[in-house]
Amino acid sequence: MNGSDMAYNLFLRITGALAVVGLLSACGPQIEHSTAPKPITAENALALQDVVSSQLAPLQLGGSDYLLLASEKRGLVLVDGAGAEQLGLDGGTVERFALQQLEADNWLIAVYDEDSSELQLRLLDLEKGSPRIRYLGAMATSAPQVAMCFSRQAGRTHLFAIDENGLGHEYVVHPREQAWQFTGVRPLYFGEQVSSCVVDDRSGKLLVAQPPLGIWSLNADAEMDEGREVFATPAELAEEAFGGLWLDGVSGNLWLTAGARVLAFNINTPRQKPLFSEMLADVEPVSTAVLQGALLALEEESDQVHRFAVTLPEPAAEMQAFRGPVEIPRVRASAQTAPVTSGGDAADDPAIWVNLAKPSASLILGTDKKSGLSVYDLNGKLVEHFAVGRVNNVDLRPIQHGKFAAIAAATNRTDPGVSLFGISAAGEVDYLGVRNLEMEDPYGLCVYRKGADLMAWVSDKEGGMQLLQIVPGSGNVDWSLKQVASLAVDSQVEGCVVDDEMQMLFFGEEDGGVWRLDIAAFLSGEARPQLIAAVDGERLAADVEGMGLYHSGDNSYLVVSSQGNNSYALFSRDGSQFVGHFKVDINLDKNLDGSSETDGLEVSSAALGSQYPQGLLVVQDGRNRMPSQTQNFKLVSWADIAETLGLP
Repeated sequence: MNGSDMAYNLFLRITGALAVVGLLSACGPQIEHSTAPKPITAENALALQDVVSSQLAPLQLGGSDYLLLASEKRGLVLVDGAGAEQLGLDGGTVERFALQQLEADNWLIAVYDEDSSELQLRLLDLEKGSPRIRYLGAMATSAPQVAMCFSRQAGRTHLFAIDENGLGHEYVVHPREQAWQFTGVRPLYFGEQVSSCVVDDRSGKLLVAQPPLGIWSLNADAEMDEGREVFATPAELAEEAFGGLWLDGVSGNLWLTAGARVLAFNINTPRQKPLFSEMLADVEPVSTAVLQGALLALEEESDQVHRFAVTLPEPAAEMQAFRGPVEIPRVRASAQTAPVTSGGDAADDPAIWVNLAKPSASLILGTDKKSGLSVYDLNGKLVEHFAVGRVNNVDLRPIQHGKFAAIAAATNRTDPGVSLFGISAAGEVDYLGVRNLEMEDPYGLCVYRKGADLMAWVSDKEGGMQLLQIVPGSGNVDWSLKQVASLAVDSQVEGCVVDDEMQMLFFGEEDGGVWRLDIAAFLSGEARPQLIAAVDGERLAADVEGMGLYHSGDNSYLVVSSQGNNSYALFSRDGSQFVGHFKVDINLDKNLDGSSETDGLEVSSAALGSQYPQGLLVVQDGRNRMPSQTQNFKLVSWADIAETLGLP
């Protein structure tokens, strides 16, 4: 199915859903029309010359007010506050543009030029006190673009562009040596008749007008759930045709046009009555904005900007006290593995095998919980895949054995038990088969050494945990599991790790937090698990998933996946002190996206060649972007983490 078909199918589903929403909204807040308000008359108009414009936006340069207008004859036209033309391009057919201030007197502009069928980037700034527009770069498109809007994320500029078929794309736009580049992040599907969009960077929301369905609100961050919701229904807009979205970032008011009406909504309160609603006399605008305390309105393909003297709504009270979320530090991804073969939620948990003879030849084992276990090299290349069933979590430890240098174990949910794998000193992986357990649904797993014995904790998705001994065999088939103890837990456990030296188990109760258990004391009946880091929504946000231990003497850390806010929390080795947290971010130099919704992780302090001199963190990526593909694993240099968090 191509993008247009997907968009159309989604459109049909959305139409049905919004029909229900429209009926329900009849019981909610609505604009009253029993007494039609008297249309307001324009105070005056700014006369333009041969512009033919359908979009305007205010901006400031050198402390003075200007208006930028799309022009179907001359590309872009800049006029001052009195309407006097200051600057124009030498041609092009432009109906829509996006505008973002980069810094004082520097404005980034994105336009769709119909003549060249290109998305183009330009910079508006001052040269010796006079405005100028410079060309930055362009990208050809397969369909006309009907809506564009910028977003600021982690210091980067993102551009959302939606075509006439309702297929949208998110790009990172950034400079390169010769020209600015468009790096695709993800597709977005709407359906036909999208008219405009805008991004509220304070809340991280993308708003899209799609007549006659309504105005959508989505998360602008591609590493979050889309979270599509209705911001305003047709009943609240009182017209079937609406658009011209413009956000007043100072007041927090979202302005739009609907027929002959101009409306303003509080951007922070969806599904509420408008703060401002006026019918305009003799004008049916398609674009509106506020400049110098007046309301400006522009009709389609017009050469006049109408100016209305009105009482503007007060700034939203929330804007006065608004504080954005505390920004979590970001560390760029260093590499990534090949995507898993299974679609949907498939990649889950990694393990790292260190090749002592040649560290740069070390391996990453990763589970595809729909098909088996994959083996990757440190460049992320798929080396081998074992189609052994629905393996969920994997872990490994070195072992003294004639044939193998390490044993990896993975929970298998197809044939309930533990699948075993042997790894030779040369990095060759053998499948040793599955060993069944008396467990409904083997889920989480972590392996550790107790003296010469190889041990494993395994959790049941529907119950508690079992402590097992992995009993070696002389060949590939005579390995066995011996149950040693069982541990009752209050709710679902998946992520766990053991500090072999301290004989301490750490496990994550997904909605509760991180628990610690002294294994020796537990086996002697003298200890129970202790909650050492509770889910608080900031340091740890449910679900608590993957865990790993970074061993480096006094600078050792417990690393935990905080799935709810797409971050990774560092605690002291014993888990008692929070050290810091970070997110894995986009690496534009290597065309890598960040990571989000991480299930499993693993970390090693071994020096794994020049790329990972202080060790490696591997995390599952629940949303594989740039481009959108099936899930995979992201690799992060520990040196970059240490530098970002100021670790010793």
